[in-house]
Amino acid sequence: MARSEKLNADIIDQFEPDVFWQQHKQKIGWVAIGVAALGVVAYMWQRQTAEQQERAASRLAQARDAATLQQIVQDYPGKDVSAAALLRLADLDFQAGNYTEAASAYQRFLSMFPRHSLSDAASYGLAAVLEAQGQFKEARDRYLQLVASRPNSYVVLAARMGAARCAELSGQVKEARQTYEELVAAAAGLGWQGEAFVRWTVLGRQAPEETQRPAQPGAQLPLSLTLPQPVEGTPAP
Repeated sequence: MARSEKLNADIIDQFEPDVFWQQHKQKIGWVAIGVAALGVVAYMWQRQTAEQQERAASRLAQARDAATLQQIVQDYPGKDVSAAALLRLADLDFQAGNYTEAASAYQRFLSMFPRHSLSDAASYGLAAVLEAQGQFKEARDRYLQLVASRPNSYVVLAARMGAARCAELSGQVKEARQTYEELVAAAAGLGWQGEAFVRWTVLGRQAPEETQRPAQPGAQLPLSLTLPQPVEGTPAP
């Protein structure tokens, strides 16, 4: 131990700061410049990225037509703003009755952004397209598949409601009524509760021979992926 301490002391005694600085000042200077340059580059990159995100968000907020949304998708590949634009594009096609184009856009979203937080909305959209086209069995199966695979998803109540609608429209009234009854409890305090209660009540009042006949498709199915607002005074079954 004493020998080690003596060796360290000898090294310190031999170290001359002036000589060391003269020998290495150029290298030290270049290192300092490099570190500073990296800091400037990082700052500029962060600033540029923030500005691009702001411009992209502004473009998305102002987009009102399919062409603009499609351009955003192309201009920001892989970005969140591109995902949002693509999903909105699919919704526009759905609302316009362009179901083939809507299904293609929803499927494209799932291919491009399989792990995105909006992927469940795209999966719901594919089921809604089938329902709107009158393919009730296929739509019901897809809704139930979504419910089973994503039980905690923000679209699970909408998917369960969709499955109940499709069961009702295909003449499976008993199954539909059971699902509506379950939704009255599961969607307590939400808009889905009122809709489920109404359908449960209506189906319960139909004559047996009427409930076995497939219902006729109604008006165009609205696609709304926003969680409903709470309602007050919804009666219990």
